[in-house]
Amino acid sequence: MKKGMSMERRALIAFVASMAFFLLYDALYLAPKMREQRSRREAEQQAQAEETARQQERAPADTIGAAETPPALAPAQPDSGLAVLPGTDRLPQSDTPSARVTVATPLYEIKIDTRGASIESVQLLKFKALDGGHVELLPAGDSWSGQRLLGTSIKGEASQLDLEDVVFTATMNGVPAGDNDRVAVAESDSIDVVFRASAGTGFVERTYRFYGNRYDFTNTLRASEALIPGAEQVAWSFGPGLTNTEMNVKDDQSRFRSSVLLGEEFHRKTTGDFDGANQESFNGTLNWASLQTKYFMAAMYPPKPVRAEVTMSGIRAEHRVSQVVAVPAAIARGELMSEMRAYVGPLDFKIVEGLGVGLEKNVEFGWKFIRPVSIAVLWALNAVHRVIPNYGWAIIIISVLTKVLFYRLTHKSFKSMKEMQDLQPRLAALKEKFGNDKRRLSEETMKLYREAGVNPLGGCLPMLLQMPVFIALFNVLSHAIELRGAPWIAWINDLSQQDILFKLPFTLPLIGDNFSLLPLLMGAAMWMQSKLGASPTGQPGNPMPPGFNTLLPIVFTVLFYKMPSGLVIYWIINTGLSVFQQYYIVRDSKQTALAVVEEPVVPAKKRRNRKSS
Repeated sequence: MKKGMSMERRALIAFVASMAFFLLYDALYLAPKMREQRSRREAEQQAQAEETARQQERAPADTIGAAETPPALAPAQPDSGLAVLPGTDRLPQSDTPSARVTVATPLYEIKIDTRGASIESVQLLKFKALDGGHVELLPAGDSWSGQRLLGTSIKGEASQLDLEDVVFTATMNGVPAGDNDRVAVAESDSIDVVFRASAGTGFVERTYRFYGNRYDFTNTLRASEALIPGAEQVAWSFGPGLTNTEMNVKDDQSRFRSSVLLGEEFHRKTTGDFDGANQESFNGTLNWASLQTKYFMAAMYPPKPVRAEVTMSGIRAEHRVSQVVAVPAAIARGELMSEMRAYVGPLDFKIVEGLGVGLEKNVEFGWKFIRPVSIAVLWALNAVHRVIPNYGWAIIIISVLTKVLFYRLTHKSFKSMKEMQDLQPRLAALKEKFGNDKRRLSEETMKLYREAGVNPLGGCLPMLLQMPVFIALFNVLSHAIELRGAPWIAWINDLSQQDILFKLPFTLPLIGDNFSLLPLLMGAAMWMQSKLGASPTGQPGNPMPPGFNTLLPIVFTVLFYKMPSGLVIYWIINTGLSVFQQYYIVRDSKQTALAVVEEPVVPAKKRRNRKSS
């Protein structure tokens, strides 16, 4: 019987069909339309140039040379209440005073400068900073890239209008806003903040829409096409990037990422990737672009996927990373429009998944085949937390439940390792007896395994089945923002940070000057576990090196010393329960030892004498 078509083949056929449709649509509809629009713009520009030439011939005294700076655009009418948009070449020289307006929701406070209508501050009200205030996502001071968050520019065929130095007039829900004005948005409400600037030939308008119960918002740009003849693209910038927010600055900066999803192509860069060149460019169909730290993210995404040019930039030495995303401008009835949706907030899996654009890919949950397990672990952790509102105890409960879930597998693994250790004398005797006959040695070894009822892989396979869960737990407890600032007991007041009992009067290599108790308890538990068996695999011919059982707990203690305390708690509980389980297995094995009669080992010299006789 012919089998049905697999999901992978169906997906491939659908993808190929979609690409074919897109190429036909582009060739038969979009390309001719774009050529027609380009021809129309060129004709208009040519007519405008001819008209300018005629005016220069009629009034030569009032004209300017081609190399001179063009005159500023005509100012708006005095009663219009709109700021004046300077000429393109004079934007950096604009000296109009700017103002700052603040939008406050229950989730954040965003400060916007009327110069450029771009964001210069984002404070997250649900998350505490190291100084006791609120987390600030944007670095202080001047932007290293020269742009701010959601800074914009309009690109034409031969010119570019940078809006960073344009001073706008702001209105909030239709009410004019002055310097330092602040508007509060209720949880169930929304607000439109409009920034507008006009000139004699047109206007530029930027509209933000904020929601009281969401971290995402929209930003729409409208402008007269006459300001930038032949306008083709609008570039949106992440400006200065994000700043570090955690006590362990080095660890936080190592998680800085610049990512973009173009169709099915996922590109991600860290600050270390910009050691040589400080820019990389990509092209494709934009789903979203983002910057992230360990626990927070800024992202932008169009209302629907669109062709885009993405430029990633960074400075390794200063731990800087940013992006500029250029998308096509929509032009209709002499107006240009571009919309970009943005997200500034926590890297919370549930929240970013709810946006429905795939930004949850940025949550560090491990390899593709591990991610579903990590998501299940996070769900279980939050489910326990809803019943017992303390993540420390929730981690302990999850650790115990995991141990119970895999009890039989772990028991089988430990028992198999112990049985293999009990067979070592007999296996050594077989190796001595049939060492020169590999086939006979293999046959006798397998015969011994069958007689003793031992599976040589019994110690490894159960552990392999548990590995995805262990890795998922490691990922979740290392990266879940739910643990940030979450207390447990006593001095452990942040499960996402190293537990610090007190400061040492000196600094130790790899350890630092903080005294942490949990890693020492973990090391002690590992040392106790190592004393219950010489070889964790129980395999013959692979004895543990001298001192290895003592060295390994020390190495793990150093490795985990600065790890998040929530992760160390899990490792302590898991190791402690393994110690008890392994202890009872060893005790029972002594009472019911394998009834294997050892054959006397015949020295090789005597065997040779027997053969010669």
